[in-house]
Amino acid sequence: MTLKHVDLNLLVTFEALWHERNVTRAARRLNVSQPTVSNALSRLRSAFGDQLFMRSPRGIEPTERCSEIIKDVREALRHIEQALDSGPAFDSRLCRREFRIACADYFDLFVLPELMAHMAEEAPLIDLRLRGADLDEGLDMLDAGEIDFLLHKDAPVAKRFGVSQVFDEQHVFVARIGHPTVKGLPDIERFAALSHINFSQRGDSESLVDEVLGRHGYRRRVAVTTQHMNTVAHLVKTTNLVASVPSRLGAKMAAEGGIAVYAMPFEIPCVPITLYWNRRFELDGAMRWMRDAIVHHCRALDPVPVPIRAGVAPAVAAK
Repeated sequence: MTLKHVDLNLLVTFEALWHERNVTRAARRLNVSQPTVSNALSRLRSAFGDQLFMRSPRGIEPTERCSEIIKDVREALRHIEQALDSGPAFDSRLCRREFRIACADYFDLFVLPELMAHMAEEAPLIDLRLRGADLDEGLDMLDAGEIDFLLHKDAPVAKRFGVSQVFDEQHVFVARIGHPTVKGLPDIERFAALSHINFSQRGDSESLVDEVLGRHGYRRRVAVTTQHMNTVAHLVKTTNLVASVPSRLGAKMAAEGGIAVYAMPFEIPCVPITLYWNRRFELDGAMRWMRDAIVHHCRALDPVPVPIRAGVAPAVAAK
């Protein structure tokens, strides 16, 4: 296979098939007919000497060879887009683009509404696709071109990633009003004895809260671990489970009623949140515009609310 014998539009179809895992949806994404995509897939198979995608009950699944080359195909397409973008000045109002963001649903609750209102005015043809991912998985997806941005806690990363710290969060303690044993802020011993809900994008039952508790000689019971912040809010309001949550979520839960919010019964550091992207695509005008919009609306969040402090009891030594 040589480049002069390959229609580069086939690579666009290749990426659409990889993303959608369905011929019909890929055709819809490309605004062409299903037979056109099927024909392109046949030509791709011939060009690469591999089936690339195999039928499955859910649609189509990539072969091992397909998984090996998708990163290079995506990088090649991005380089072509960047070369084309070097012409006329970028106009967000005319840009028709899809951006994929890996983030917790914290982003959906507190950043997305204002961001979407801004985009409706300034970039009405840009679409967003959101998904969850932990830090390591998200960085791998940035490398592979499977996502464009990752919003996660701050951490040291390789120089090939761009980073911008966008806000800080602090933990607060929440319990339903009328909880049978939480009448005010418990001391650290009572806090550890309660049944907790834990939010984790990895699905881990332990978090920073558990690390700090461990240093004090305590261990809490995590009855439920979830990847969804809305699940935390619902369970705290409807059960006797308690939780440690980001302060902005705690303020939202209190405003909706039925939830009491307290400072933590021990010192715990704030968590800096950072936006990550792949520096390979920094010259892309649409990427720059989207990155700047996300950073601006993250930094425009209201200050971290000051939680109710019903008197922090002194820590009791573990026995």
